[in-house]
Amino acid sequence: MRDDANRQGGFTGDFELGKRPALLVIDFQRGMTDASVSKLGSDCTRAIQATNELIEVARGVGPVIFTACSYHSHAQDAGAFLTKCPDLALLTHGSPGTRLDPRLNFDPAVDTLLYKTQASAFFGTPLAGMLAASQRDTVLVAGVSTSGCVRASVVDALQYGFPPFVVEECVTDRSAAQHRSNLIDMGDKYATLITLEIIKTKLVEMKHELQHEN
Repeated sequence: MRDDANRQGGFTGDFELGKRPALLVIDFQRGMTDASVSKLGSDCTRAIQATNELIEVARGVGPVIFTACSYHSHAQDAGAFLTKCPDLALLTHGSPGTRLDPRLNFDPAVDTLLYKTQASAFFGTPLAGMLAASQRDTVLVAGVSTSGCVRASVVDALQYGFPPFVVEECVTDRSAAQHRSNLIDMGDKYATLITLEIIKTKLVEMKHELQHEN
């Protein structure tokens, strides 16, 4: 899936999947998945279904961390992002748009939900510290949108030293063209793309290894 120009330009490397992954599920909140709640919403049904499959096998191997965008009523915490996307101001703390999609397999007893104000899941959140403290060596990435918050989080994961793996069936975008182009670009420059089938097999193997160790 690599772009020839990027490969010829020196982007030829790839990551090896680590033994201590974390799963990052980005912004599958109603404001992004339900067009009746917000203009930001788009149909994320297939990606959510695939992500639920991923969550089921990821639990017990590493932490599952969810994010959602949420703002004060004055939306000053959105900063300059608000200028580009005024509808972010509708995602006020506690409003329907900030709640995780009810179809999502989120378990508050074992999972973590981080609220953020910018595109990256790392910006202004304790995410990097959480991953470092639990000695994670890989971040599996799911969520919306491929060209926006997913991409920003992937770039930051790389920059913080946590190799990102984007699970192809588990990310989506309101723009099909942006989805395709950003998958290619992330796979070339910042992440490794992996299919749901392959990562599920890898996670089951890791789970068995952990059970034998215990």
